Amino acid sequence: MASARAQSNSWLLVISSVLFLGTLCAATSEYAPSLSENYYEKTCPQAADIVEKYVNKFLKKDSSFAGALSRLQFHDCWVGGCDGSVLLNSTETNSAEKDGHVNFGLRGVTEIDEIKAALESACPGVVSCADIIIAAARDATFKAGGPWWPVALGRKDGRVSTDLLADGNLPFPVLNFTLLVDNFARKNFSAREMVVLSGAHTIGNTHCNGILPHLYNFTGANNATDIDPALNKGFAAFLKKNCPQGNRTNTIFINSTPGKFDNVYYKSVLAGKGIFITDSALITDSLGKKIVTSFAKANSTFFEEFAAAMVKMGNLGVLTGSQGEIRKTCQFVN
Repeated sequence: MASARAQSNSWLLVISSVLFLGTLCAATSEYAPSLSENYYEKTCPQAADIVEKYVNKFLKKDSSFAGALSRLQFHDCWVGGCDGSVLLNSTETNSAEKDGHVNFGLRGVTEIDEIKAALESACPGVVSCADIIIAAARDATFKAGGPWWPVALGRKDGRVSTDLLADGNLPFPVLNFTLLVDNFARKNFSAREMVVLSGAHTIGNTHCNGILPHLYNFTGANNATDIDPALNKGFAAFLKKNCPQGNRTNTIFINSTPGKFDNVYYKSVLAGKGIFITDSALITDSLGKKIVTSFAKANSTFFEEFAAAMVKMGNLGVLTGSQGEIRKTCQFVN
């Protein structure tokens, strides 16, 4: 009976999300032109099942990996659009996005290529790497207990990828509230949507690289006492134990429930336990704090708003038709 009730609640959440997104899509023509939910219905009808199969495999091995797949969409779409460019390798003459400073420790690239290989075996030259990122991010989030949202497909893969574009577009984890709002505004996202998407930090893990400025170099003094004063002292001590000064490569869970998509992230931020400077920055502004406080409550609209923001993000800089290609492997252009 308990499991049946849980399953019922899960489906009620799905239905609620679908209704919310359906209203949103009808009001704003939410999908980019040429994209559709049934894009591969005739050319690769098994595409969704293949993506789901591999996402299940990855999460079975590491439940926190849902965070890596979710963030991969952000790191791709925020730089020139959702074109799979974050997956491309550097060459002798070009340093690619994934080698930018802001992408230090980025995970999920190899796994997306694993999904791509399976899709190439089933439907050669049909499914783009850009679409795999979008579908995998949704599946991983939902399987981690988060919201479900419809994914429109039909993107082509881009051919341009540079570290300068990544570092010039993605927000570094040291930005204050004003700079975060400005960064998101450049992509036509509101301050509220910025706080919503920050909620992706509720799952996964991170390297210490992005945490060190929070602990040792908050004002530029670069010493063991130069800590962000907004940090809970006990939490700061915990972070320092796991991220010694100068150690960029240690990894740490990003949240107390790293394998579960929930609203604990917002509760942590309010308690002074935001893992990045950008997390703590959310409550340094009255508007940001108001939004964080609302999402920290039970029965908030965080799940629905996160789903809508991910759909919106998936429309950024979409390439269709002859604007791009369908890569044979995701880390190399054809």
